[in-house]
Amino acid sequence: MSQRRDVPTVTRRDIALGLAGVGLDPGDGVIVHASLSSFGRVTDGADAVVDAVLDVVGPEGTTVFPTFTGDAVGAAILGRSGRAGLVDLPDVPDVDLGDLRNVKERHIDTGAIPKAARRRDDFLKGTHPLYSIAAKGPLAAELVELSDRCIFASAKDKFIYRLGEHGGKALLLGVGHLSNSAVHVVAEIAGLEYKVQDRPYWSLTVDEFLRMPRERQAELVRRHFGATLPYDVEPHYERIEPVLVAAKAIRFGRIGNAEVRLMKITDFVRVGLAALKRNPWMLVDKLPKSS
Repeated sequence: MSQRRDVPTVTRRDIALGLAGVGLDPGDGVIVHASLSSFGRVTDGADAVVDAVLDVVGPEGTTVFPTFTGDAVGAAILGRSGRAGLVDLPDVPDVDLGDLRNVKERHIDTGAIPKAARRRDDFLKGTHPLYSIAAKGPLAAELVELSDRCIFASAKDKFIYRLGEHGGKALLLGVGHLSNSAVHVVAEIAGLEYKVQDRPYWSLTVDEFLRMPRERQAELVRRHFGATLPYDVEPHYERIEPVLVAAKAIRFGRIGNAEVRLMKITDFVRVGLAALKRNPWMLVDKLPKSS
């Protein structure tokens, strides 16, 4: 069977050249949100993307992949699927509620590329029940330790904020800002009402959360997901992009069929906070509570 001509094939070298072309540099710290299928066909699959990022940043750089399991674990804790505030819960999966620090690959909802990074012996793997990461490089231990500390960390205690303090960048490969973890940092620092419902629990450690009765865990997860808000929220995180473009705080490229976005985390936060000061509801639509 002949291959479709409109589906490109890209290699590890193609990806590395594209990343360098958009401004990823040796020594950079970077968090990578990515969709494998967005490229077209990738020779050697997800591992080629992981290797390409490592090729560009080199041994002095730090690469972070989010291996989040929040949707699956949240559904299991709540015991239901469907919409919960800002989150669409999947069908209740086979999560072992007694072993939530043992992150299972099948529950990772950030795609094939982070899963590939987590399988590798050269990456440090986090144990956060909802928001684990896999990281490699000089900052890896610091970022993983910080990520694993609190169950619902405040913006300035998040690993991505710390990565930004070190000059780090956010890289989006074939995904938009709905996948961009930096959005949540901006929303929390800005004090947006739909993102600070769990403010009283920002210093709650993972271990403290795991010792709670299941009913109490479910209460906090509902609050964290925004399910306790008196209104519904529809995310439109893509609205930040024209603001970033106007501020020259984002760079674009293309690798195969994947659109590439790269931005310094500190620039994203600075520009985002200024935009939210003008319009606190820029990132979401506020809707009547559904029955």
